[in-house]
Amino acid sequence: MNSFLKFLCLLLITLCFNKNLLSVDFETAKQNLDNKEYSDAYDNFNKCTSDCLETGDCSQEHFLCMLEIGRMLEQGLAEKNLNKEQRLSKAKFWYKYCSDKGSEICAQKISTLKPKTQFIVKNIQEKLFDLGYPIKRDDIPGIETFAAIKQFQEKESLPVELPTEPEEWLKLNDMLTNALANKNNNQNIKIGKPSDYATGIWVGRNNNLYVLTAGHFASGCAKIRSNKLSLRIYKIDDYNDLALLESDNAINNNYIPAKLPSKAGVENEKIYVYGYPRQTILGKSETSEGEILSLTTKGDRSKIVISGDLHVHSSGSPVINEKGLIVGSVHAKASLLKRVKEILNFGVTSEGQNLAISIYTIKSFLDENNINYLTIDKSEKKDREKIISEAKKYTVPLECWGKN
Repeated sequence: MNSFLKFLCLLLITLCFNKNLLSVDFETAKQNLDNKEYSDAYDNFNKCTSDCLETGDCSQEHFLCMLEIGRMLEQGLAEKNLNKEQRLSKAKFWYKYCSDKGSEICAQKISTLKPKTQFIVKNIQEKLFDLGYPIKRDDIPGIETFAAIKQFQEKESLPVELPTEPEEWLKLNDMLTNALANKNNNQNIKIGKPSDYATGIWVGRNNNLYVLTAGHFASGCAKIRSNKLSLRIYKIDDYNDLALLESDNAINNNYIPAKLPSKAGVENEKIYVYGYPRQTILGKSETSEGEILSLTTKGDRSKIVISGDLHVHSSGSPVINEKGLIVGSVHAKASLLKRVKEILNFGVTSEGQNLAISIYTIKSFLDENNINYLTIDKSEKKDREKIISEAKKYTVPLECWGKN
């Protein structure tokens, strides 16, 4: 008996004899998922399928629950004791089961798992989102993506047919590309080149991760990307020049959140500014060195003054002390401070002096938005190489596309 049949038998036995396992509707389980209550969501999606598995009489709601079970397994949100390959095998079982029961949407989902199709589907999700369809860009298409495809086809007066073969997915991708080009041309958005760059810092815990960056960078962006990761604005504080970005695909061991210190830095201590100010030229990160010149600006502790040779597009870069602790994030480099001084009257006048958002302001911003972040109380001095190695793990290059 293969593993799929064993899994199905065990599931049926559980459903038949566990009196506490009650049928749950799709919306309840979906609400759990939207609230990031992953354990409850997975349990309730499984309970939702109980009638179908027990009697063989399956409805559209059962199919939707099976589809979400598979997606959670693919994303690593459930059955974390299994490895990636085992979770994918289990997900494929659910897709095949509901497809065999006559579900068109599950048959559609199976087609997206073909090697020739997977990369195309990622592009299609991006294009649908950019055209204004409310979908999650998580590279794992589901109900929302398929519904958006149908809506697009109806809007463009195309035959409403969900693709099942690689050639059909390619054709759909071409249609979306043309539609997006027409939209961008009408909005005078330049295609193929970002309009601004910055650096972001991963903050949060576990699966609730966000990217912290400068508010002036994020404001007005039609689209924000970090390498292949698509991001969207979660919160912006224009006054303190801070922004939080989120992504449906920020659940990955490659993304390590920064640990924030319990105390601010001290004046005259050495600092490093790590970021990606010239990412289009150098294609890699840079590190500048300087000092904390002042922990306040005219008595205001929301910003600190630092020295150092910073480049344009340094906004959002972490300011790190010799203990490897973040004591701020870059707000404006020296060449911009004349305008900043005129507007905000911070009194920073010397060439080579830069403004950074203080760690006090950063933590207050995160607290106000209920972000549960990592903290650290004590730390010893570290060498430059160690500090840069750690910073590389919690920072990301950012691109703004189609800025208003």
